Amino acid sequence: MSKLVLKGLTEVEGMRFHDIEGGFGEGKKSMLVKDIAIIHDRDLFKINELINKNRKRFKDYIDIVDLKGTEFAILLKDNEIYTQNAINASSNIYLLSERGYSKLLKILEDDFAWEQYEKLVYGYFNMRKAIKEQKQVTSPEEKQKLADARIRNAKAREANILLKIANQADLNKTYKQVLYSYASAIIADKPLIPLPEMPEETLTAEEVGKQLGITANRVGRIAKANNLKTEEYGEWFHDKSKYSNKEVPSFRYYENVIPVIKNLLIQEAM
Repeated sequence: MSKLVLKGLTEVEGMRFHDIEGGFGEGKKSMLVKDIAIIHDRDLFKINELINKNRKRFKDYIDIVDLKGTEFAILLKDNEIYTQNAINASSNIYLLSERGYSKLLKILEDDFAWEQYEKLVYGYFNMRKAIKEQKQVTSPEEKQKLADARIRNAKAREANILLKIANQADLNKTYKQVLYSYASAIIADKPLIPLPEMPEETLTAEEVGKQLGITANRVGRIAKANNLKTEEYGEWFHDKSKYSNKEVPSFRYYENVIPVIKNLLIQEAM
């Protein structure tokens, strides 16, 4: 293990954490799992549990270093990053390389985690590499090539975020095609995948109910009982919940469902 250097606090896009070099090679950036837990709003003990359950996937001194019992743990205490009690109570004090961090994300597996990771890779882990490249580049042509490469990388990251969102299993197919189209346009400067045709106007269950003189709940019950929540009669959307800031799946109906429900109501009344 190469020598570790604690360089104080650093900040990347509003995320504050401890700047550490070494452990995985001279001058290479690394991060405490304690800081990663704070950035991702996770409990440290839960992230440590996830790492330990998948410990065989993390290679020592390539992906991960356990600082427990090392001189660097004493340095963490002296800089008030860990208390002595916290060190004594900890089974592990993990430090991750960029590669180790990416492996952890595969375990965490959520969009927020990937977004934070992408910010940190380009704003922290590659910091020294970028500085080195700037020092080596001298000619205008080389500078332009480096600028173009950075633009391509930024576009790839942006498109990748859209694709991750599009690959959510419960996402409406129209939304998926919109996201795929935008992602292709970012990469190729023009949409290689066309935008979907404008969908037919849709109605909420409440709007359908008003036309039929029944409640939205009854519309939903009839639709569910008679398998009307299909592509023939409407589409699934993500709407904001009335009771929280979360988005919830909501089915909206085409006009053609109204006569169908009307006939079902007539049959019920007979």
